[in-house]
Amino acid sequence: MKKIPNWIIVVVVIALLIASKFVFFSKKEDKQAAGAKNKNSLPVAVNYYVVQSTDLNNNLFTTGKIGALNQIEIMPEVSGKVTAIYFKEGETVTKGSALIKLNDADLQAQLLKSKTQSKLSEQKLDRLKKLMAVNGISQEELEIQENELNSYKADQAYIAAQLAKTSISAPFTGVVGLKNISEGSFVSSTTPIASLVQLNPLYVEFSVPEKYNALFKKYVTINFSSDSDDAAKTYSASIYAIEPKVDETTKTIKARAMYSGNKSFYPGSFVKVYVNLDETKNTLMVPTQAVIPTLKGQKVILNKNGVATETMITIGVRTDEKIQVLEGLSVGDTVITTGLLSIRKDSKLKLLKAAN
Repeated sequence: MKKIPNWIIVVVVIALLIASKFVFFSKKEDKQAAGAKNKNSLPVAVNYYVVQSTDLNNNLFTTGKIGALNQIEIMPEVSGKVTAIYFKEGETVTKGSALIKLNDADLQAQLLKSKTQSKLSEQKLDRLKKLMAVNGISQEELEIQENELNSYKADQAYIAAQLAKTSISAPFTGVVGLKNISEGSFVSSTTPIASLVQLNPLYVEFSVPEKYNALFKKYVTINFSSDSDDAAKTYSASIYAIEPKVDETTKTIKARAMYSGNKSFYPGSFVKVYVNLDETKNTLMVPTQAVIPTLKGQKVILNKNGVATETMITIGVRTDEKIQVLEGLSVGDTVITTGLLSIRKDSKLKLLKAAN
């Protein structure tokens, strides 16, 4: 019997392998395709929310701090020895009242000397004017004497300004803090003497997220409370100034509210702030988890006769649980809230539980 060549055997084996692949794998792929088709035909079980018109109360909670409208560290403008202290620590002083007096003997002497020279120069000027009337002197001599007199007057004005700096007065009404100097102390322009703080009125400074910028306005009333008081005790203040920019780090807007009540607060102390922004009537709200961010904005998935459809929306204010929808939805729309990752376009839906 003639022996079959090896190359023929190899060809036959390869052919059998290829044939078996088409037979078995094609059946497997058909089964997978059929399974996927059956899976896609099954409805996705989801929870839902029916869109309703509601009133939106924009109540915010944040922290803030008490601040003084006017607050300074009293410092002298010139160096010198303290000759008198007119205030007592912790007392209220009125605007313009004297606080500190520095030694001004040298300036007083300079002023006296300048006044004497000015008087002599003025007398000389009077005599020259009489001579000028009879052409006894030239016009140039008269002008030189007038310039000399004006120079003495300028010196007096400068010395008077320096003398004013030796007397320190309260620039506004407030409470003086603890003093850091005594009579006889030598002070310079960098020596802090005491603090002066205006305690009434005060302001409350706080920040809110930038998403509330459309509702955040002047004259909105806020409430605040202090840890030192009963938790139920709150105080009212009115927003009088809002920072015209958003903080790039915290993405918040800063504001100050004026407090003119009788309760005393220490500037710098922290408080709890409750902001009640304008109430929005008849607005549409959806659960936060129903909104899907995209590159073009935000979208939601709706149930239309048991089939999933997508729609783009325009959002507004956020609360802890819901988001305001400005455009894209209508009252009665059914928004899907769960199973969003499993839903594809035109997927069949099985509604389970309605969200509140």
